[in-house]
Amino acid sequence: MKSSRFMISLAATLFVLLASAVAQTGSVRAKVPFAFTVEKLTMPAGDYRVSIEGARLLLSRIDGPGTAYVMTNPAGGAKKDTSPRLVFHRYGNYHFLSQAWISGGAYELFAAPAELEYARTTKQEQEVVLAAR
Repeated sequence: MKSSRFMISLAATLFVLLASAVAQTGSVRAKVPFAFTVEKLTMPAGDYRVSIEGARLLLSRIDGPGTAYVMTNPAGGAKKDTSPRLVFHRYGNYHFLSQAWISGGAYELFAAPAELEYARTTKQEQEVVLAAR
């Protein structure tokens, strides 16, 4: 009895570890020419490495300090253009990271609290930053 519980526990642990390894979809590099907000963090303009690890987006500044690790939702539906890029919502001079397109997949970020405030009073525009592998 104890042996079968151990085997089930071991199998479940291995499944979780393998699933997280498979879920890593590579990374891209992007030069963001403006400061932007992701969740509650304001990130400066600069060069970033962006990767997806499971359901989380890891955003690391290459040319200085700054890292963000945030939850995402996979964006469903068939997409014709899957080139790597970052999509930002812009309200005047304020930018909010909205989507990351990495390794053929699109990942949506949850709206930052500050973005929700701007969305009530300011017209939203979109800005796209192309990324490279």
